[in-house]
Amino acid sequence: MLTITRSEGQEIVIGNPAAPLGTIRIDRIRSGKVRISFDFPEEMPVHRSEVAADILREREEQDREFMKKTFG
Repeated sequence: MLTITRSEGQEIVIGNPAAPLGTIRIDRIRSGKVRISFDFPEEMPVHRSEVAADILREREEQDREFMKKTFG
């Protein structure tokens, strides 16, 4: 894991700087909260960790249902 410090208005480039996969910008820091902007292609999903966990749980449930229907 890479840990870096950024200030408001600064960006992080993901991937090759000549052709980045996307950028992350620290928009605002107020009252202990950080507002972050993500600039990535539409086909590259970006999720909060709790949303990603929900997606994985849903997929696992769908897989179980498929296996049950297919193999009894």
